[in-house]
Amino acid sequence: MKNKILIVDDEHDICTTLSKILIEKGYDTFIANNSTQALNELKKNNVDLVLLDVWLEKSKKNGLELLKLIKDYNPNTQVILISGHGNIEMAVNSMRKGAFYFVEKPFKSEKLFLLIERALENAFLKSEYEILKNEVEENNEIIGNSNSIKLLKKNLEKISSTNARIFISGEIGTGKQILAKNIHENSIRSKKPFMVLNCAMLENESFLKVFFGDYEKQNKTIGIIKRAEGGTIFLKEICDMPYEIQGKFTNFLQKETYSPTGEKEKFSSNIRFISSSDKNPIEEIENKKLRKDLFYRLNVATIDIPPLRKRREDIPNIIDYYIKNKVSKKGLNVAKLTENAYSNLQTFKWPGNIKQVENFVDWLYIMHANLIRKNVSISSKNLPKELFDQASGKNETDKSQKSIMNLPIKEARKAFERNYLINQVDRFGGNISKTANFIGMERSALHRKIKDVGVKK
Repeated sequence: MKNKILIVDDEHDICTTLSKILIEKGYDTFIANNSTQALNELKKNNVDLVLLDVWLEKSKKNGLELLKLIKDYNPNTQVILISGHGNIEMAVNSMRKGAFYFVEKPFKSEKLFLLIERALENAFLKSEYEILKNEVEENNEIIGNSNSIKLLKKNLEKISSTNARIFISGEIGTGKQILAKNIHENSIRSKKPFMVLNCAMLENESFLKVFFGDYEKQNKTIGIIKRAEGGTIFLKEICDMPYEIQGKFTNFLQKETYSPTGEKEKFSSNIRFISSSDKNPIEEIENKKLRKDLFYRLNVATIDIPPLRKRREDIPNIIDYYIKNKVSKKGLNVAKLTENAYSNLQTFKWPGNIKQVENFVDWLYIMHANLIRKNVSISSKNLPKELFDQASGKNETDKSQKSIMNLPIKEARKAFERNYLINQVDRFGGNISKTANFIGMERSALHRKIKDVGVKK
């Protein structure tokens, strides 16, 4: 997405000349010959940088007065002041008021273009710091090589290049925020802010001021929409958005314009929304907890993230990923697991999905710090007992064992083989070749055995 530059000068010829050069260099430009026109352009467009003449003859406000209004409106907008009659005192004063730089006429175009690049870079870094601190998970990688993850990555490439609103569905801990960040980073909005919003934390009383800004106070509050302008907002758990707010938000999505509190004029917005929920939105609509019109405005395209139990072959890779994180960030030794430990970990249900795996790796480094320090491999006997109970489903296992005890040996063997094969095929995501290789059978022999014990494809 191109950076937008507003050129403010009372000499129209200077504005048009600069505009043509900047357009050739890949920028979008707007022109204003006085303070009134400049403020109107700022309200209509998301401006990244203002090239501002100091004197502005026949204008209601001069450059220094306009500088203050620009910084009040959006502190992240960069301003380069230009003057043909400047002095050191004026330069120092303008920098104190928030100008990025002060340039005297005549200036060399190369110097101005270099300053423009630096100012835009500075704006991006400030915006990233303010918006992303403590909001985005450090891990933004989609881990796995299973067929379902390969398909997910393929769909991700198609969707990221569009501006469509996306709804991400998936169970708790499957990595919906990671996926949203990936979509943003692979889109044309990647150099603009990525903001995360927990819908359950929104309050009806303060929603308009927090979301759209508050211009009633002496110190204006910049709203979330303005701060994320040109970028992406990730709405976590839209089904938990208070119902009173949903109507206001739907109205904004329909018009894509808004007015901050205390401001009569409407501003346009350019934001991509990605939303998520671990609840079923259709059920929430039927239960009158989610507005139908809101959901369908946000759900232009849907991505579903499969839970770990449906892509068990990815579990060792995910475990190794979090172990490498520990090693690189904290300088700890590599936690080594035996093949048998990995095999057992693939049979667990992992109801907390990726988040639970991350917590499990933390547990390993806390409970088996001595083994890891000594480079001793962690075996199945070192794994948490509750994971084994969870994997087997104790009551079901007890019933199964009792029922097998009542069978003749031939039928009991068949029942055991059937249960064993179901678990192994499930563990390798339905891949017969990988299952056959692991259990030590020929692929064709495994196909016959599956058919023989009555396991459906």
